[in-house]
Amino acid sequence: MLLCKSKDVFTFFLILLGTAISSPRVLAEDVTYCVDPNWMPYEAVRNGKHIGISADYLKLVAEITGYNFVLVPTENWDQTLAYVESGTCMVAAMMNSSPSRRRFLVFSQPYFEAPNVLVARDDTSILQGYAGIGDRLLGVVSGYRHAEYLARYYPGINVEYVESESDGLNKLASGEIDVMVGALLSINAAIISRDYKKFAIVGYAEPYDSLRFGVNKQYAFLIPKLNSAISAIPESRQVDIYKRWNNVRVISKSDYSLLIAVLIISIMFIGMLIWRRRIAEQCRRQIIQKNEEIETLQLSLLDKNRTLEFLSTHDLVTGLYNRNYIMHKAEEEISRFQRFHSPASLIVVELVSSASPARAQARHDKDEVLKAVASACLNSVREVDIAARLVSEQFIILCPQTEINAAKVLADRLLAAIPKQVEALDTTLQVAIGIAALKESQHFPEWYDDACRALYQARRHGCHKACTSG
Repeated sequence: MLLCKSKDVFTFFLILLGTAISSPRVLAEDVTYCVDPNWMPYEAVRNGKHIGISADYLKLVAEITGYNFVLVPTENWDQTLAYVESGTCMVAAMMNSSPSRRRFLVFSQPYFEAPNVLVARDDTSILQGYAGIGDRLLGVVSGYRHAEYLARYYPGINVEYVESESDGLNKLASGEIDVMVGALLSINAAIISRDYKKFAIVGYAEPYDSLRFGVNKQYAFLIPKLNSAISAIPESRQVDIYKRWNNVRVISKSDYSLLIAVLIISIMFIGMLIWRRRIAEQCRRQIIQKNEEIETLQLSLLDKNRTLEFLSTHDLVTGLYNRNYIMHKAEEEISRFQRFHSPASLIVVELVSSASPARAQARHDKDEVLKAVASACLNSVREVDIAARLVSEQFIILCPQTEINAAKVLADRLLAAIPKQVEALDTTLQVAIGIAALKESQHFPEWYDDACRALYQARRHGCHKACTSG
């Protein structure tokens, strides 16, 4: 622990040395500031001198930044706020951020955090935050963030405004108010200094104090150096400041109620942090699980979409393209022909069995025959050709950019390949093929009719023929 502390101090002095070397002016400029004159141990003014936690931090910041901080005395916190708003003070040394203050101030990063507590007479039951106050009269320091917070989130609470926390504790002692809200360290200091033996901390008051520099917007250029200085303060120096001003003599020798209350509040606060962390972890796991489920569903949907796309364009038995797809592609080829006059041919293949349908079905499965013919077509056509099953026993092959003579060569290749492919399945099967070239002003029906006429001519010649249209 000693080694770590020494390293922190060494780092701090290196930062100071670097700042001095990089800046030719150690005290570059005066910065006026104001404080709460009566808020010990956080800050106060005694005999014209600024003391307290904020004074120690301000001294460290001055050493790092080179600013010469000049105190502007004020009589109370309301006057301090007015001076900072008007620009009489450039900086407020220690304050919380709030919506109303952000209208005229910009804030540094926080450099000290502490809880707020509810104080009442020791016969008061534990209060569950502001929600447990009920119809009791609550004392709040005028101008403190609590006043704005209560007006926004707990407008139904009865509030009595006091000049300071000490003034509020006096009114609590006299019975003018029932509960007082304030910062834990300053409340402890006031109770000890005035020996209030019948007071007890009875609850925790949100929100948590996150104390920082408040800078008038005219002097917002100070913020970057203030933030850098706060970040550069070693943790060991922060701990020293806390130990110096944290008065551990809050509980008297004969009365441990205040200590118990502080312990209860601390346990509640730690428990709340643990609960919040656990809830956040549960939410994180649920989000991860839901994201995984969504990803799985998306993959399943993509797979189903691909299946639907395949089924919408392919024949279920043969795996070739179906009628709708080949008609669509034929119309595209016709459109290309009309624009560029590129040739195209259509081949219609029909299967004819010399045996009766019942006999053929008894000997061989018809689907297996169709699959064999489809395989022969795929093995014979070129990559640019499109083979499809048009109707039950009729196949069609679209040959882009192909003259009819070249299509006739392809048809002859099919006549040789199909019987070999289906020979083991059906020896009675015969093949007839019709070929038609695309002509001017034709659409698919006319083009297909030309190919069918050539097909019927092949059938009249006893099949195993490939005829072209005239």
